Amino acid sequence: MLKYKPSDFNKKAQFGTTKSGHNPKNGNPIKEFVPQIGLKYAPRTRTMSQQYTIAGTTLEDTILIVIRHNKAVNKKLIVMLPDKTYYDIASISPDDSNNVITYDIVTLKLNTSIK
Repeated sequence: MLKYKPSDFNKKAQFGTTKSGHNPKNGNPIKEFVPQIGLKYAPRTRTMSQQYTIAGTTLEDTILIVIRHNKAVNKKLIVMLPDKTYYDIASISPDDSNNVITYDIVTLKLNTSIK
């Protein structure tokens, strides 16, 4: 069961989709981020044993964030973190307890196709 304080959620992530566009300078096709939902999140770190367990798998270069449960968040969305980096959602691990406030752990993988 996850226990977080409200002060842990001190960063804001934008969840959204992409649309195709053109670079105004040279006309090349580009993907543009279109934000849909802004959610506060808490970064989560892995233990050393968890890092060793995922070494060599597709989850090796991923990061974790924790958000309050939100049904609108799904694997089709793109996430933009405050440092203007874009991530794909690799997986969502929902809290299936009967608590009033539940949290989801979202695994993010770097997306380099969006500028």
